[in-house]
Amino acid sequence: MKKTFLSICLAAAAALSLHAQDYTGTIYVTRNGNTSTETATVTVSQQDNGLNTLLLRVPFMNMNLNLNMTDVPGATTGGITTYSAERTVATGTYLGNMYTIVFARVTDGMMAANVSIPAYGVTMWFNTVGDHFQLPNSDMEAWTGSNGEPDRWHGFKSAGGSFSSSSAGLVKLEQSDDVRSGATGYSAVMTANSIFGIVANGTMTNGRLMAGSMFATDTKNHAEMDKANGTDEYYMPLYAKPDKFNVWLKYQQGTTNVNNLANVSVKTFDGTYYQEPTDKEYTNLSGSIVGGQIPASDWTHYSFSFDYDSYAANGAASEAIFVTFSTNGTPGQGAKDDALYVDDMELVYLGNMTDLRYQGQTIDGWDPTVTTYSMETASEPSLDDFTATIEGASAVLTKSMEQNQDGSYRIAISVVSGDLQNATCYLINATAAPAFIPGDVNDDGEVNISDVTVLIDYLLSGTTSINQQAADLDNSGKVEIGDATILIDKLLSGN
Repeated sequence: MKKTFLSICLAAAAALSLHAQDYTGTIYVTRNGNTSTETATVTVSQQDNGLNTLLLRVPFMNMNLNLNMTDVPGATTGGITTYSAERTVATGTYLGNMYTIVFARVTDGMMAANVSIPAYGVTMWFNTVGDHFQLPNSDMEAWTGSNGEPDRWHGFKSAGGSFSSSSAGLVKLEQSDDVRSGATGYSAVMTANSIFGIVANGTMTNGRLMAGSMFATDTKNHAEMDKANGTDEYYMPLYAKPDKFNVWLKYQQGTTNVNNLANVSVKTFDGTYYQEPTDKEYTNLSGSIVGGQIPASDWTHYSFSFDYDSYAANGAASEAIFVTFSTNGTPGQGAKDDALYVDDMELVYLGNMTDLRYQGQTIDGWDPTVTTYSMETASEPSLDDFTATIEGASAVLTKSMEQNQDGSYRIAISVVSGDLQNATCYLINATAAPAFIPGDVNDDGEVNISDVTVLIDYLLSGTTSINQQAADLDNSGKVEIGDATILIDKLLSGN
């Protein structure tokens, strides 16, 4: 784009801020195919005119650049605020002015931002999110506890219940260096055992296991989670709805003459008490992965989609996530030495736009991979005129608009995933078609005999300048003699 919206200066005095918020995090700077990692700070200040200043203190080419963008519009929807701006920014260094594009989004005190400096072939990715929206120790690399279980994940060694002491040493959850191809470090492996001929399934959960009965099928033997317990050790909060649960699994059967299936269960719920296997019908669930039955195989990457629609009637919030792995989906089934290996879990949050419309019609040339459009509207555009179809259970659509100095409009429409990691900002440059009065051929604001004269001159010579829309009185798409006849009749009748 070549448009410059507002002049930019580096001085902070250019924007009188009502309040400011600093976001300090990691920035990944990519230039010429090489990426470096630095610490950077973004400050967002609200100006007294309701717009915002974005100050990016960015390490670049062995310098600390202060990229200061003023009069940046913001838009807030669904708890996510987005800022979108493209400016020619004074750097205060020998690099001079830089044309810079910034798209930032903020939620719950966390920020992620994309920064692009096209002239230098530089892209930057900044975020303070970290693994906030992921499962702790999802790669199974942390094993600091004294009981030999992976951090934040639990087996029978940390189980509660009246039979917990007897089960702790019989059903194993251990560290393993058997990992998928291309990976290093550790995985977790749970192994089934047989107790007096009854199979005790190997299990791992981010909740807590309870060994409450000597009978395998008794629901007193279960995994549970409840925020009322007051500890994060057995409770995992959720901050947005994930769309997929990805994990690497390897399943070895202890007995090869049966077709056992391991099991993966992932539930989202409101944080109040829930257990699996269930002992009653629970109405506090908000979602669950689809599938979860795992056949015997070497290391395999699985991607399970979440189903929220089937639980919509519960009206439950998604405040916690409960994950359980088992060597068999049915208590007491399977075989001794069934072993399930788990590694590299990931929650995936989608944030895609599949359609963008103006007044109900898809924008000409729409392509999700194209982010800049130009269009002419019949009148001044409104943000309500723009609608979109997006993918992502917790994705948010935000819209903002500003008027350029030349009278045109810049509309920024963004889709942002719930975890802030995936976002696309679509920019639309809209020019409103000038208003016209039917019959005002010479654009003087009145319809009179002068318009007839000008129209006839145009029809005879074709050299006279006219307002084509105002002259096309029969809406045929062409200016012809019939339009002159209509105009004369209009003047004679006074209509």
